[in-house]
Amino acid sequence: MEDKNNKKLEDIFFLPSTIVGSKEWKELEKKEYELGPDNLLEKIISQKLWSNVEIVWVLKRLIFFYGKKDSLLKKAPIDRLFDNMVDILRVFYLLFDKLDPDIEDNMRAYICSKLTDSTWGITPRTRNYLHKIED
Repeated sequence: MEDKNNKKLEDIFFLPSTIVGSKEWKELEKKEYELGPDNLLEKIISQKLWSNVEIVWVLKRLIFFYGKKDSLLKKAPIDRLFDNMVDILRVFYLLFDKLDPDIEDNMRAYICSKLTDSTWGITPRTRNYLHKIED
């Protein structure tokens, strides 16, 4: 990256710079502070095309709300939540397929661990379990 601060981080941690911490990210954070996160979210989703920074920011918001198991989301129809998760997975599928990123081993292990946890309910063992408790 051209930004001196990003270059310093890359040199210190031996990791390439990411979207988070970039000049564009800092500008978006400034907008978030000025408009508020809900208003910024509305502004972003009203656009037809989003920048990479906006995509990552929206993913961060999704992780925040789904991660805290928001009580309002518990009232949402299950089918709608599944549709949301499928849409998120499609985004990641497209990104991974297109970019085929070279991922550092620790990050790869983290991703694999999270995906392994996410397969609960689709593996034969857990599907058999679900069939048993259904009866």
